[in-house]
Amino acid sequence: MVDISPDFLSVSQALGADPLLIQGAGGNTSIKIDGNLMWVKASGKWLQHADTDDVFVAVDPARVNRNIEDNCDDPVEGAALSIGPVGLRPSIETTLHSLMHHRVVFHTHSINAIVHAVQQNTADILARKLDGIRWGFIPYSQPGMPLTRLVAKQLAIKQCDVLVIQNHGLVVGGDSPVEARELMQDVEDRLETKAVPIIEPSRQILSDACAGTDFVVADAEIIHQSGLVASGFDLACGGSLYPDHVVFLGSGIEGTQTLGELAEFVQSPSGDPLRPKAVALKGVGVVHHKSLVAGGVEMLKALAEVVRRVPASAAVRYLTEEEEKQLVNWDAEKYRQTL
Repeated sequence: MVDISPDFLSVSQALGADPLLIQGAGGNTSIKIDGNLMWVKASGKWLQHADTDDVFVAVDPARVNRNIEDNCDDPVEGAALSIGPVGLRPSIETTLHSLMHHRVVFHTHSINAIVHAVQQNTADILARKLDGIRWGFIPYSQPGMPLTRLVAKQLAIKQCDVLVIQNHGLVVGGDSPVEARELMQDVEDRLETKAVPIIEPSRQILSDACAGTDFVVADAEIIHQSGLVASGFDLACGGSLYPDHVVFLGSGIEGTQTLGELAEFVQSPSGDPLRPKAVALKGVGVVHHKSLVAGGVEMLKALAEVVRRVPASAAVRYLTEEEEKQLVNWDAEKYRQTL
């Protein structure tokens, strides 16, 4: 384990262990030691293991920011430092941390934040709920340099302690782990949304439909809510809501109305990387492909948590087909999946 502030490691681990804040290898935290040394979560690592595993890599934030100014295709190129664990690669979202002026930065895929960030009138809703906080709204763009440019533009206009990224998540900064965590909790409290009650799935019906196929019934009860909550079914099956969903699950999840439709889908092979890896049978539950990795299962849980909370009347923004294709063809995300 590298020698990093115990308080920072403790808070990072706690954030990573909370599925309403971070799911699987998503999200990241950072701490700046000085102007030329920042520890940031490595790509593919799970933040919940921050107290037992080497999940942080050292980078030079000043070099990252110079690369951003020079419009480099890869702003982290040449910025990794030869200290700490070897073989780790800085998070795809390292630039979110280097650009924020705070010593400590947390980037989460907060369920409460995403519930707001997928709505078409996000900025108007947040203006009321985040009043009194120095915050900024970042329109959706592909993670990496496209998103970095938007964040840099926003921070050049005004300093922000909080960023809400459309169809993506939340960024919070503070001068210490405790200060950043307290601000994040304030934002979470302001954006807290009530979830509809859990409904019991019909597992046997799903099991029978999947017999002899490459699909299995989802283990976690929460996953099935995407097929059981009436408004949630339409929302979950309407398209992709955020990048990690596309990377791990393909385009949205398939929505089926009858057992016949479900059987036809699970029995039909396909090599399309955007083909949904999960299928919801309305009023019954959810099944997914056997090959789904642990991170993909976490994405299914996150989706269910989101659709349990988005108001039925909300106008939702889905990722476009072009935005989805950018994600599945992205080398940085292919690397993260291999981990």
